[in-house]
Amino acid sequence: MRNLAFSVFAVFLLSISVDESQAQLYTGGSVGLHYRDGFYMDASPLIGYRFGKIDAGVSPFFSYREYSDKSSKYSYGNRLFTQFTIIPNVFLHGEFEASNIEVAGDRKWITGLPLGGGYRYSLTDRTRAYGMVLYDVLLHRDSPVQNPIVRGGITYSF
Repeated sequence: MRNLAFSVFAVFLLSISVDESQAQLYTGGSVGLHYRDGFYMDASPLIGYRFGKIDAGVSPFFSYREYSDKSSKYSYGNRLFTQFTIIPNVFLHGEFEASNIEVAGDRKWITGLPLGGGYRYSLTDRTRAYGMVLYDVLLHRDSPVQNPIVRGGITYSF
């Protein structure tokens, strides 16, 4: 809960420090899936702020992992992300992730630092679809995530 409060506060500080004529608030969500050594699914709503070529925001998430032996685990946490648009619709993405995971019957917090890039596609003047490929450079040995991380989602700008 402390991580979520920190994230909301960080987005608030960003929002009051940006020229409103260039800034744009958006919301949406993403889904991540993979089928290596079992099934993994990640769902995460997001709220972000776009100002010029830079985006920043927060994305709480919930993930579920079913291993090939049919055992399963879930995790949850929060991501703080930033994106930088290199050329129209192509962006670099970085995030700091704090995950609460189950290890040997106990729950613990681990961190990650997924980095990568992606592509946005305008569906309407306010709605965009996006996809990205990330690599967690701090991948914890107990993490349910495996590299590369592939995510896609939709955002809506206000």
